[in-house]
Amino acid sequence: MTELVHLETIAEAPNFGDVIFRRIEPFLGRNVLDVGIGIGIFTGRLLARCEKVAGVELVAEFIDIARRRYAGRNLELIQADMGAALPPALAGRRFDTVLWINVLEHIDDDILALRNSHDLLDPGGRLVLVVPDCPWLFNKLDVYGGHFRRYDKAEIASKLERTGFALEHCKSFNMTGILGWFVNGSILRRKYPPKGHVRMFDRLAPWLDALEAFIGPPFGMSIVVVGRK
Repeated sequence: MTELVHLETIAEAPNFGDVIFRRIEPFLGRNVLDVGIGIGIFTGRLLARCEKVAGVELVAEFIDIARRRYAGRNLELIQADMGAALPPALAGRRFDTVLWINVLEHIDDDILALRNSHDLLDPGGRLVLVVPDCPWLFNKLDVYGGHFRRYDKAEIASKLERTGFALEHCKSFNMTGILGWFVNGSILRRKYPPKGHVRMFDRLAPWLDALEAFIGPPFGMSIVVVGRK
């Protein structure tokens, strides 16, 4: 399965995972719904940080992997499609945080998905998104990764406001990753980034992130977006 290969490749970059988590952690509450939990790449970090974690995933195989990986932990797993009507398993539920890490771009009707997220939040709760930046960078890696789009900050901010959120934070990061994505996906037209490249980038990720924190890049590979209900 193509998406599983992508997830396994991402799992080869734990340092970069830490970079992403540091950027979203200040916005997390205690009762979190992680949409598109996948195989649980960020789940261990969430379980260490939050009192309650529920994960939604459409793909049964991914649910099984996450269940085995976190057996015995206080993790609720729900198989459902958040890009369609609100799943019955979540009807009437409320969370203080709804989290989408590199998932919204996989949803055809992202407006419906954002409205579903709004319905699941307590008043004052936060929607926390990590989405791909730079629409001009869309290439074969996006296509084979199951992406419908890449966003710019104006588009994603507008979509949050259209679905009832007050925009609290919208910031790009990982500018240095653009070159590798462009070369592998636009020039070499690869389906997946080579694992050797991913491991090399991961070794540099903490240093590159510290540099970006200093210079404040105007664009990057990804955007962290936070909206309040």
